Amino acid sequence: MLPCLPLLLLVTLAASNVMKSPEDLESEMFPPVNPNCTQRLTDYILLRQEIQLSKMAAAEEARTQLMRENLQVLTQVRDTLSQVSETLTQRSQVNGKSLVETRRTCDPPFSPVGDSCLLLNLALKSDWASARQFCVGKGADLARFSDAAGYAAILDYINKINSENDSIDVWLGGTDEALEGTWLWVTGELMPRGPPFWGSTDSYKAAPDGGTSQNCAGLYKRDNYYMHDLRCNGAAAPLCQKL
Repeated sequence: MLPCLPLLLLVTLAASNVMKSPEDLESEMFPPVNPNCTQRLTDYILLRQEIQLSKMAAAEEARTQLMRENLQVLTQVRDTLSQVSETLTQRSQVNGKSLVETRRTCDPPFSPVGDSCLLLNLALKSDWASARQFCVGKGADLARFSDAAGYAAILDYINKINSENDSIDVWLGGTDEALEGTWLWVTGELMPRGPPFWGSTDSYKAAPDGGTSQNCAGLYKRDNYYMHDLRCNGAAAPLCQKL
């Protein structure tokens, strides 16, 4: 009989569990939560929500401030543009002339070209130093430019003056005589390099390419008036400029 006792005990325990109601089983599996734990969880959730709301409010305030600053800047830009437009309108009405016509006046024999006055003397062919002296005697200096627009304006002017399309090179106010390879305008400013300013030899070797024997800049007629380094003692026409 003794070997049957463990089996009997297991059957008795199982029977006792079967006799329990579902509510009793649930209470044993999920004991009630401590009220303090529930309160702490609620406080934690509320705190997280409060933090999130604070961050959202701060972000919204920052966006609002940024929009105010942008509006202020745009208002200033609008007012500035209005003042500039009014000034340009007033200038354009001076003596019934347009703004372009009144922007620059040049005494003959100089002609207005862009923001400067130019004089090209095709009848004078001299070396670079003599050409510069000629310009200085006219209260000017050999011409220079800083960008493609200025270069294009000079080319347009030269082609109009040289209507006969004579094969005449034109001196500019640029040289690398002080330091080989460092091309400077007569004002001491660096000259622009590369295209579309400098030309090439036989459409192959890019100028400047003459080394120490060619230290003065000119517009080379046989290369459609692209810039080239030329011999300073060569003959070319002076292009004088008043700024």
